[in-house]
Amino acid sequence: MTRYLLLLKRLIKKKSYIFMLLVVPLMVMMLNAMSSADAGLMTIGVCIPGTDESSKFLRNDLEENPGSLQFVFFDTADEVTKAVESQQVVEGWIVPKDLDATVASMAKSSRTKDKIQIIIREPGLTHMLGKEVICSRIYPRIARDMAIDYVGNKVYGDNPSDADIKHIKDVYDNYGINGNLFEMGYVDEDANPSQEEVNYLMMPLRGILALWLLLCAIAASMYYLEDEKNGLFIWWKVKLPLIRDFLYYAVIIAIPSIMVLIGLRYGGVFTNIKRELVALLLYDFAIVFFANILRLLIGSIKGLGIITPILIMASAIFSPVFIDFKEGRSLQKICPTFHYLYCIHDKYYVQSLLIYSIILLATWYLFNTLTRRIK
Repeated sequence: MTRYLLLLKRLIKKKSYIFMLLVVPLMVMMLNAMSSADAGLMTIGVCIPGTDESSKFLRNDLEENPGSLQFVFFDTADEVTKAVESQQVVEGWIVPKDLDATVASMAKSSRTKDKIQIIIREPGLTHMLGKEVICSRIYPRIARDMAIDYVGNKVYGDNPSDADIKHIKDVYDNYGINGNLFEMGYVDEDANPSQEEVNYLMMPLRGILALWLLLCAIAASMYYLEDEKNGLFIWWKVKLPLIRDFLYYAVIIAIPSIMVLIGLRYGGVFTNIKRELVALLLYDFAIVFFANILRLLIGSIKGLGIITPILIMASAIFSPVFIDFKEGRSLQKICPTFHYLYCIHDKYYVQSLLIYSIILLATWYLFNTLTRRIK
C-alpha cells in the first residue's frame, strides 16, 4: 500500500498530470459561461416589414418566445443581408410585406409566390434547425387559415359572413392545451435526472468527460512504459503482477474519476449518486483493462502517442457523445465509452458494460500470459 501512496505522491509532482487534471474544471467553467450567455444557440437577423395580423403575430412570438435562439430585428432586407455578410448574425430571415396573403395562399393551395427568404453564408446543421424553427412559428397561422376555410366550407356552405368568420377565429384562438403536452422520460425510470432542463451546450459534457477519462487511462499506459523502461518493476516483485498493474492504473485515474463526478455535478448533468458511481466504477474497470491491452499490443510510448488521437476520434464517432448513430452497433460496442454513456439511463447497458469489462479482463489476462511466456 505504501508503494501506491508513493506513486500517487510522485504523480502529484508531475506537471503533465496536474495539467491533465486542470482540463476538467477549466472546460466545465467555459461551457457554463458560454451556456449562460445571451447569444443562445445562434443569432438570427429578422426583417418583418409588414403590419398585418400575421406579421404582428410572428414578431411577438419571436420576441416573447426566443427559446435557445437570439433574434435581432432589422428594418430593411438590405440590413439583414449586410449583417449576415459581416457575421453579425448567423443567418437572416426576410419576411414578405403582406404575410397574411402568404399564409392565406399556403392554406388554400400549399404554395405561394411571395416566400420567406433565409440568407446564410454557408450550410450547416444550425441552419437546418433555423429552417425548422421558422416553419414552426409560421405554421400556426397557416393551420388557423386552413381551419377557417374548412369550417366555412363545410358548415356555412362556403359563404360565411364576417360574423361567422369572427366566430370561427374566436373558437380557434380560444382553444388551447392546458399544461405541457410533452414530458421526457428515460427507459430506466430510476436513472431519470431532475426535472430541470439541461442547457444544450452542456449536453455533450458527459461524453467529453468520458473521452477525457479514456485519455487518462491511455496516459497511464505511457507512465507505466516509462517506469518499466526505468526499471521500476524489477524491484517491485509481487505474486500477482496483474493485480499490481491494475492498482498502478487505478491510482492514476482515481483523481480524474473524482474530477469527472465534480464536473458532472457542476455542469448540471448529474443524475443520481448510485447510478453515477456504479457506471463510473464499471467504466474505470473497462478503460483500465482496455489501456492495458493497448500497452501490451503496442508496447511503446511513441506508438501509443500515434494511436491515441485515432482512438479518441473513433470513440467520439462511435459513441453518442454528440450524435447517436444507429448504424454499426457492432462497431460501437467495441468502444467502452459507448456502454458508459448508455448505461446512465438504461440498466440494460449497466449489465452490458459489466460483461464488456469481464471480456476485456479475460483478454488482458490472455495477452499478459502470452507476453510473459514469450519473454
